[in-house]
Amino acid sequence: MKLLVAAWIYLGFQSALVAEVASLLWDSEIAAPVQTFPRDAQKLLPAFRLGLSTLPESAIVTLALSQPALLGLNQSQSATLAPLVAKRYELIAASPEFSKVPSQLLYCYSDSRPTSGAALVQIPSGASSKSSVIVFVHGYGGSFLWYLHWLSEALPDHIIVAPSYGISPADLPADYLAEAIAAASRHVGFQLQKPSLVGLSAGGFGACRAFLMAPEAFDRLICLAAYPPNDTVRRFSRAQSVHFIAGSREPFVTSGQLTTLLQTVRTTSPAAAMKLIPDADHFFMLSHPEETRAALNSALAAPREGEPATDGNHH
Repeated sequence: MKLLVAAWIYLGFQSALVAEVASLLWDSEIAAPVQTFPRDAQKLLPAFRLGLSTLPESAIVTLALSQPALLGLNQSQSATLAPLVAKRYELIAASPEFSKVPSQLLYCYSDSRPTSGAALVQIPSGASSKSSVIVFVHGYGGSFLWYLHWLSEALPDHIIVAPSYGISPADLPADYLAEAIAAASRHVGFQLQKPSLVGLSAGGFGACRAFLMAPEAFDRLICLAAYPPNDTVRRFSRAQSVHFIAGSREPFVTSGQLTTLLQTVRTTSPAAAMKLIPDADHFFMLSHPEETRAALNSALAAPREGEPATDGNHH
């Protein structure tokens, strides 16, 4: 009984904070091109696309996890991820705001280059031109609903713009993110604040590149479960706020790769920061939600070089 009451209070609290989750489309000439798949995944695509057009995202993701090559996973990763994702989709089904939001996966897995851009946008109750803004770049496999749902819990008072960009956003153009921000501004009826740019996994690679393509467009960069690509490590500047959050058991952490790359980043951006989630692997958002939320909020509250420190409560 206590659990039921707690769940009811929790869901009611979330409903009070999130006023709307909107699905946006806009004309675009720079949407993601059709991307190639490994041979074992290629043969599954027709059935996968058909399923995306007829079944809920939760069912499709469950099926895809039984054929993990479609999502760029191995069997072990899929086994770890499946129960964590299932719990997240149960919460989505119980959410008045999220349960009716259309999946972005059919767009991401299009068999031709789209002529429109696409994004989901979380708009909290009482949102205004002063609201803090996040642009979130999804990981490999497409823009899953659970990404934004998780972020809505971690950052319920933020406007969150979550563009969809094909299967892998590792090389998405900064102009595409600018289009998404403009579309979100039109939808809410006011110009959004300069956003923080957050990228996950392959989206972390893309976020690094987009951040450097348009250095004035974003307040800061936060990479989750990703490291800076080699083509970016010497291009960050002293004035930029750059943060990397990763699981301590990630192969690129245990090998020392992230530390080595970060040392190079710090030759031009000395304040670049790294936070490790203890005893966590690539899926720490789901397996260690409270630790991830704390690390994310800390990165969002961190002052730029030369700025006074904050108490961390303004987000």
